[in-house]
Amino acid sequence: MGNCLLCHKYPGLSRVDEAGRMKLMFVNEDIFNKSVHSKVKCEGCHTDITKIPHDPAKPVDCLTECHIVEPTSEQKFSHKEVEKFLNNSVHSKIDEKGRPKQFSEDMPSCKDCHDNPLFRPLAFVKKVRPGIAEDAMGRCRVCHKKEDFIFRFYNHITTRMHKSRSPLNIAQACGKCHDDPELVARHNLKTKAGYSYSETFHGKAANLLDESVPDCLDCHVVKGKSVHQMYGNDDPRSSTYPANRGNICNSVDCHPGASVKFANYKVHAEYSKEQSPVIYWFTTFFIILTGGTLLPLMGIMFLDLLRRLFPNATIMRRRK
Repeated sequence: MGNCLLCHKYPGLSRVDEAGRMKLMFVNEDIFNKSVHSKVKCEGCHTDITKIPHDPAKPVDCLTECHIVEPTSEQKFSHKEVEKFLNNSVHSKIDEKGRPKQFSEDMPSCKDCHDNPLFRPLAFVKKVRPGIAEDAMGRCRVCHKKEDFIFRFYNHITTRMHKSRSPLNIAQACGKCHDDPELVARHNLKTKAGYSYSETFHGKAANLLDESVPDCLDCHVVKGKSVHQMYGNDDPRSSTYPANRGNICNSVDCHPGASVKFANYKVHAEYSKEQSPVIYWFTTFFIILTGGTLLPLMGIMFLDLLRRLFPNATIMRRRK
C-alpha cells in the first residue's frame, strides 16, 4: 500500500460525494497493519483502481479473490464460501427457489456487520495485561526466524481462539437492524432484539463490559458452526428451534446441568402490555411494591435526620 499512502496518509483527506455525504479517505497505516487484513494490498480489494490519480473507487466486493494464497489449498483466497452460508441462512437475500425475498434490501451485507477488525490476542497467556505474550512468541522463534511471520501468525491463531468482539459490540452490531422499529415491523419480528437483550441480566452485564456473558451469537448459532449459518426460529437446524432450545443454556460454558425448561422463558420479552402482558404486570407490581416500600422508609429516615439536626425546631410555636 506504499504508493496509495502518498495521498491517503493525510488525516484530512476527504471528499463530499454526489449524495452530499462526507467520505473520509485517510488510512492510518499503524492501525491497518494491526488489522486482520494487513496482508491484503489496496488493489486486492479496490480492483477497479489501476492508475494514479484514480477515479472514484467502486464499493468493495468482499467476494473478490485477493492475491493471498490460502495455504491448505494453495488457491487464491476469497470469502465466496461465506456467500453460500449466507444464502442458506435467515439473512439470505433470496428464498429457497432463488428468487429475491421481499424487502431483500434490508438483509445485511458484509460491511453491515464487519469492519476491519484488529487482532485481539488471548489474554490468559499473559496474566498481567492482555496482548502479545512474549514468552509464547519466544517459543515460535525457536523454529521460525522471520519476525513478521511470527507476529502475524501468533495474532491470527490467538485471535481465532476467542471472540473477535465483546458481547456489547456484537449486541450493538445486531441492534443496528433488529432495533430499527420500521425494519422490525416490515419483517413481522416480535421484538426489538438488541433492546430486549439489554434489559436482561446478560445484557446489563454486557453494558458493564463483562465479556463472560453470552451474546447474540452464543444463542443463535449452533455450536461449532459459522456465525453466517444462522437460521430462523422455525427452522429445525436452528439452535433456537423449540426442540433445540434447551441445549443453549445447559452447555458446559453456561449453565451445565440446567433443565430443558430453563431456556423456555421469554428471553426477548419487552416491558410491553401488548407483547408480554404477564411480564408487564409482574414487573409493574414489583415497581409499585419497591417504590411503596422504599419511599415511605426514606421519608421516615429524612424526618428522623431533621429531628437529630434540629432537636428544638417546631413547625408551629408552642403555646405558653
